[in-house]
Amino acid sequence: MRFATPLSLVAAFAVYAAGAPLLAQQKTPPAPAPATKGNASIAGVVVDSVNGRYLSGADVIVQGAKASLVTDSQGKFRIDSLLPGTYQVGVFHPMLDTLGISLASQPFHVGPDSVSFVFLAVPSARTIIRAGGFRPQGTSAVIGHVTEPESLQPVAGAEVSIAWSQLEVSKEIGVRRTPRVIRDSTDAQGAFRLCGLPNSMQATLQARKAGAVTAEIPITLGDQDSELFARTMLLSRADSGAKTGNAIVSGRVVLEGAPSNAGSRVEVVGTDVIAMTNERGEFSIRNLPSGTHVLLARHLGFGAETVPVDLSSHEAKQVTIKLPKFVAVIDPVVVTARRASSLDKVGFNQRQRSGTGYYLGPDQIQMIRPNALTDILRRVPGLRVSYGPDGEQVTSSRGSTSLTGGPGCVQYYVDDMPWQSVTPGDINNFVNGPEVVGVEVYAGPGAPAQYTRSMQDCVTVVIWTKFKIRN
Repeated sequence: MRFATPLSLVAAFAVYAAGAPLLAQQKTPPAPAPATKGNASIAGVVVDSVNGRYLSGADVIVQGAKASLVTDSQGKFRIDSLLPGTYQVGVFHPMLDTLGISLASQPFHVGPDSVSFVFLAVPSARTIIRAGGFRPQGTSAVIGHVTEPESLQPVAGAEVSIAWSQLEVSKEIGVRRTPRVIRDSTDAQGAFRLCGLPNSMQATLQARKAGAVTAEIPITLGDQDSELFARTMLLSRADSGAKTGNAIVSGRVVLEGAPSNAGSRVEVVGTDVIAMTNERGEFSIRNLPSGTHVLLARHLGFGAETVPVDLSSHEAKQVTIKLPKFVAVIDPVVVTARRASSLDKVGFNQRQRSGTGYYLGPDQIQMIRPNALTDILRRVPGLRVSYGPDGEQVTSSRGSTSLTGGPGCVQYYVDDMPWQSVTPGDINNFVNGPEVVGVEVYAGPGAPAQYTRSMQDCVTVVIWTKFKIRN
């Protein structure tokens, strides 16, 4: 479902000059008074009604004064030393571009020795949804634009999809998890509208066109009757298989309650690029492909976290990732059922029924009560855990060899992605034992095609964590 035209709304607006309001619906501004001595001022505030906060960092243009301002942390702005006359205030912000909204006041007159106050508000989610023709009464929506990261031009004809799982729990059916997907195609302006969505859900958003595809961006809709999520996605015209480019991302990983932030691992999901943080938790990654990607940060003893990032050669991106302390909890029955359903979705259960490989599921892992990943792997026949200069290392006891892997080599996949090691055995320093939900182990060429790399004689270990197999 689409907006008939891009929204152009003059949101809740009023001007107060010398204590008397001039209403926004005034169609014809009063004739300007002759210029007199005494300067005037315009002050105002911009409110983001979608997210229930002030709109900070917005560009404010005062037409008639040839002046531009930026709203502060409380959405406020002010301009002084104006001559008496007629003015109009316009607001520009990336969120407004994503929503397809232009925000401006009606023209108004200010007199000498006066202060005029302007109040501008981004319409609420319910207002935008109704204005766009979405069904009201509890229906939520995800809207936005798809843009080419280098040319900054809209991408028309891209498929944008949102995927989530609908969970039903009752005595009659038990626990039933149904995958849901809704799709839309971008118009000539690169805009997309995904309507008819439930609130209170976690989902992933993705755009694709031909061989180009963005990362799956995690999003959350709250529990209000009408929730609205807006996002611009960068989709490169190049094939998504490109691993390098001219984009740069840097930032800091903050560990909750830790004396030092050093030693965290940051990777760009879908690429082979990883970085380690210094003592201050800082990292920098260069030569990345443009587009919307996801950064994944890990540190032993802390929960894994992801941050979406829009990369382009036009500017380096700066991000902060906060990792909370990892707390292992005993899962209730309903969570266990959800995880079993999630493992079925990623093909774990189907491969286990095939009889090829060795498998450990949630129940078996919970009985092990692992503190480290190696506590699980030492239970697997054919794997040997030994102590080395960099900690515990896992090798094959069957003596599998490879021209590239060496004697007893083991290769890993974590949450369906190849694990790129910085030092031998470093996977045990970043994957917490209690966060592991499932393990698959394949000897040599017996691994499924999707888990086969150049080292085909190595033992392949596929690890599923709570990060991927969500509750």
